[in-house]
Amino acid sequence: MTKTAVLVLGLWGLAGAAAALALVPAQAGPDIPADVQKVFKQHCVRCHTGPKPPKGLSLIPGKIASAIGTPGAEVPTMKLIEPGAIDASYLLKKVRREEGVAGKPMPPGRALAPEEIRVLEDWVAGLAK
Repeated sequence: MTKTAVLVLGLWGLAGAAAALALVPAQAGPDIPADVQKVFKQHCVRCHTGPKPPKGLSLIPGKIASAIGTPGAEVPTMKLIEPGAIDASYLLKKVRREEGVAGKPMPPGRALAPEEIRVLEDWVAGLAK
């Protein structure tokens, strides 16, 4: 085999491998449980979606994990979701409507039911594992 043939075959193999890798979905972080996605879908994605979601926070499936460990826009010294730390997660403070939290309580209008808040708290607590 000539050097040119080896080079062509090598490049062809690399191109095939690159194409195969492009078909593998990127890992966006931990899997988001269905009950957590349901809470976000029912109460949050009406606003927190699209190319420019409020405060840069998208809560659609596939984007939720990007909030884990990310500083909040309103309080950059706090993480939106601090794995394992319910009381240090800004998103939980917002949905629990705690006093002293910057901005408006979330979601606007009707507050989450206690069991919905518990779903989010259990999820955040479990992220430390």
